Amino acid sequence: MPPSSDGTDAARQILVGGVGLPWLRDLDYGTQFIKRVTDLDLDWPSNVVIEDLSYSAHRVLHLLQELRPAKVVFVGAMPRDVDPPGTIRRYKLDLTPPPDQEVIDRLGEAVGGIIDLDHTLAIIRYWKALPEDTVVIEVEPSDRSFGLGFSNEVEATVEPVLAMVREEVGLTAEEVTTG
Repeated sequence: MPPSSDGTDAARQILVGGVGLPWLRDLDYGTQFIKRVTDLDLDWPSNVVIEDLSYSAHRVLHLLQELRPAKVVFVGAMPRDVDPPGTIRRYKLDLTPPPDQEVIDRLGEAVGGIIDLDHTLAIIRYWKALPEDTVVIEVEPSDRSFGLGFSNEVEATVEPVLAMVREEVGLTAEEVTTG
C-alpha cells in the first residue's frame, strides 16, 4: 500500500511492516500476515502504510529513510526457543545500535539471502532509521519446515495479532473488533 496521497503529513505516517522468510511455514508469518490483512480490505487510517518487508535488510533501511514514519510496527515470527509455539511477544524496540561486527556479519548474510526479523532490525537500528515509537509483535514459530501455511498454534495468533496492530495504529477497541 503506497503512502497516502491525500495530503496527510508524512511526519505522522505509521508503517506496519511484515517480515517473513518465504516458503518456510511459520517463519513466513510476516509475509502471510500482511497478505491476509491486505486481502481483508479493512479500513485503516489514511496515514497508515501496510507493507511486506520480506526482502534484504538494506532495502528496508532505504524504504525507512524514504518514508521517515513517525511510528513503525513490525510483525513476524522469530524462534527464541524460550516460549511455547504460538506465544505472542509485543515489545517496544530498544533502538541501541548493535556492534559493528554484528552488522557486518548480518549484511553479509542478508546479501546471501537471509531474511528474518532480527537481521532487519539490526541493520536498521545500526543506521538509526527507526523512530523512537517502534513496536515489534512477534510470534514463536512451531513448524519451520519448507511449505505453505501455518501450524495450528501459529494460525491461532493471526486474529489477536491483527487486533494488536490495529490498536498500535490508534484504532479504538470498537474499531479493532468491528474492523
